[in-house]
Order: sequence, then structure tokens, then C-alpha cells
Amino acid sequence: MKKAFIFFVVLCFAVPVLAQDCKGYYYLLNNAEIEMSIFDAKGTASGKSVYKVTNVRREAGGTVSDFTNTFYDKSNKQVTSGTGHFKCTGNGVSIDMKMSIPAMPQMKDMKMEGKTNASFLDYPSGMHAGQELPGGTFEMSGNMNGMEIGISYEISNRKVLGKEKVTTPAGSWDCFKIAYDINFQMKMMGQGIPMKLSAVEWFAQDFGPVKTSSSKDGKDMGGTMITALKK
Repeated sequence: MKKAFIFFVVLCFAVPVLAQDCKGYYYLLNNAEIEMSIFDAKGTASGKSVYKVTNVRREAGGTVSDFTNTFYDKSNKQVTSGTGHFKCTGNGVSIDMKMSIPAMPQMKDMKMEGKTNASFLDYPSGMHAGQELPGGTFEMSGNMNGMEIGISYEISNRKVLGKEKVTTPAGSWDCFKIAYDINFQMKMMGQGIPMKLSAVEWFAQDFGPVKTSSSKDGKDMGGTMITALKK
């Protein structure tokens, strides 16, 4: 299983948007580390993803960072690792959709070491309650117990519900609460296993993703939360 975060493209409106200060984002600090713990439906930690920023650079129109993403199981044993990107422009940020893979019991033994497509989610500056946000699609291949596995998911119906203060063991943030739908499919032995989920994400405009939760048919499926930060 692999978590990993999302990229943002510029949204253009007919009205002016607020300028974005890229310096405030933790994912744009060289050598910064973010520990995102994964919890099951009972609130028990089942693993964690550790993101480490390895390179920050200027590119046309904004600032980009590369990060590694290492997933550990509940025994703190490394399971798999990968890479991702974070981009900030004057109009918002973009993050790899790998960071938005839902936490699901079916994926706890999955080693996602195969190819992925380049897909990002956009978070525009000047977000407000009621605003609709663009979705995205993502595909990844990997291995689980010696069996080749593929996953794909589509995020749609993203909408900003409002603002909430979120406190975790790593700190407190004023976040935008964003709801969305996930059409998820796992493929194995030529067969596709579809699943529809509802999800909520808490996103801090000056930081990045802080917390997530997902549910199926009203039943809690678990989520993620930032539990440690290092500079």
C-alpha cells in the first residue's frame, strides 16, 4: 500500500484570486519530514507513511518539490517506497494523487512498486465554502502476496464544505473541509473489484493535507492523520 499526496493546476476565474505565498508550505522545505499515520475503522493505527522532501526548485510559474514516500506497517517494518511531487504557484498548489489513496483493509499487504500515471489534484488559492473543485483519475500497479495487482480510482464531486480547526499530535491547523466521492477498483487475475466510497479531507491552505477519512454506505473505513513533523 502506498499513500502518497496529489498536484495542483491553476484554476482561472473571471474574478481576481488571492495571491499564494509558497513559502508557508511544509512540503517546500528541504529535508522536511511528514509522518502520516493510517488508522482503521476502530481508530487503531495500522501503519504510517513518511514523506521526506528531497529537492526544492524553481520552475516556470512556481516552486516544485520532490519527496520520497515510505510506507511502514504497524510493526514499523518498511513495506514499500516511492516518490512524488508538490507544486505551488501564485494561484494554488497541486499534489500527487498517490497521497489520496484511501486507507482500506484490503490494501494493507499491497506493495505498490510498479508504474503509476502522473495525476494531480488541484487546490486553488482563495477557496471558500460551497466552491466546487476539479477531480482527477489515478492508476497504479503493484504486487500483493506474489500476485500482480492493479488499482485505479476516480475522485469526483469535490466540494468545499467550510473551515474547521484540526488538532493532531503534530499541531493545530485551520483547514478547509473538502468532501468528495471515490470510484475505486482493484484488479487481480483479470477481474475487477469495484467499490464506491465517500471521503472527507482537511486541507490547510498554508501547509497541505492534514487529515482524511473515508466511508462506504455510511460505514467508517478509516483514515489518515499527521502525527509528527521534522525539519
